[in-house]
Amino acid sequence: MKLFRVKLGLISLLILCWQSVLSQDSIFVSLDAAIELAFQKNTSIIISNYELNTSKFAIKEAKANAFPKLYLSSSYNRNIDRQVIFLSEGFGETNTATILGSDNEFRSSLNLSLPIYSAYNFANRKLAETQFNFQNEAARGVRHTILNATKKAYYNYLIVQEVVKVQVSRLKNANEFLADIEKRLKRGTLTEFDVSSAKVQVAIAKSNLLEAQSNLIPAGNDLKLLLGLNPEAIIKLTEPIALRNDEIIVEAETAQLLQKNSQLKQLELTVGINENRIQMAKSAYYPTLDAIGNYNYQAHANNFKFSEYDWAQTSLVGLQLQFPIFNGTVTKNKVQQVVLGKKISEEEKEYTTKETQLKLIELISHLEFSRLKVEVQLENMDLTDEAQKLAKKRYGLGVGTILEVNDAELAYTQSRLNWLRALLNYKSAYYDYQLLIGKD
Repeated sequence: MKLFRVKLGLISLLILCWQSVLSQDSIFVSLDAAIELAFQKNTSIIISNYELNTSKFAIKEAKANAFPKLYLSSSYNRNIDRQVIFLSEGFGETNTATILGSDNEFRSSLNLSLPIYSAYNFANRKLAETQFNFQNEAARGVRHTILNATKKAYYNYLIVQEVVKVQVSRLKNANEFLADIEKRLKRGTLTEFDVSSAKVQVAIAKSNLLEAQSNLIPAGNDLKLLLGLNPEAIIKLTEPIALRNDEIIVEAETAQLLQKNSQLKQLELTVGINENRIQMAKSAYYPTLDAIGNYNYQAHANNFKFSEYDWAQTSLVGLQLQFPIFNGTVTKNKVQQVVLGKKISEEEKEYTTKETQLKLIELISHLEFSRLKVEVQLENMDLTDEAQKLAKKRYGLGVGTILEVNDAELAYTQSRLNWLRALLNYKSAYYDYQLLIGKD
């Protein structure tokens, strides 16, 4: 008896420890909290922020091309065969070679260059700024996409859990109904056929419950991945299953709604990027002008007695102008490539704009249909709930049949499932609508 009590105590302790672990890992999450978590921890958003920072440094790099450049270089040469010049001693006589320099040559130089005019630098800076604007809009688009996916995944998981609760309730009712029928069978008021029918309903309810439970893990994992949570985390959703007041308001002015669409804005910026690339390619036609400076410090000797070296210093400043004359039509062909790239981006923008406008019109129509369907299914659920209660009351009074009760319960369960699906369908469409109009 004592051994049994010890075992029972150990089992109770293990259960308490396990419940404590579960409670520590449980995360209670509202929809707003889920969105905030996604914005902080979602991998796609983190990567887009890195890419945005990269484009910021690209602007700084482009601006730095206009700054002066200063280089220091040093060299040592050991002349194995020194250079020579030929000096003529007289008309018709052979030139004689005169050896120049020494065995050792040391040289240090300081070179300065400052761009005064460069069409390439100007175009490159404009390109970097446009690419930053594009990346900024792309990051905004990623946030909108993750916002859309998070809302969908949140309510999908919430409704999957609710479907499981519906099926659990259905199975509980079926078992209670079976127990009641077995009691009545013993009293001789029902037949074996009634018991078999009730067992069939229990089996169907078990199958439906297992099918509903199989969707829990995938739905939960989708949400965890979006929120950047650990696979072991247990999420407790706190949002009610209902339509928010702001989710019923849908505007119909398609031309104005698409002004904030991130995809269209990105395509517009892509056209601008290609225009900047055209200017960069054309910059090869223009001259460049640089201010230059040079300072040299050098010595020649046949030994390594550095203290006896005669170090010479030379320096200069000036302007350097380079004007392209001919480069084998390289610039011409490069310009043609980027011009075609711009035309492609313009065609893509025009097509996507039309496609988005049609999709928005379709979504608005679908939302109105889905909203009406949610209302109809809610009304149908209330009616089937009343019918179920009435059927059970009639059965309890002995004037109703088992078939009536089964049909009423099945109708109520199906109507509630239909309402949940209609609600999820509406919310999914509404979130797509928000994504399309670029709502933050």
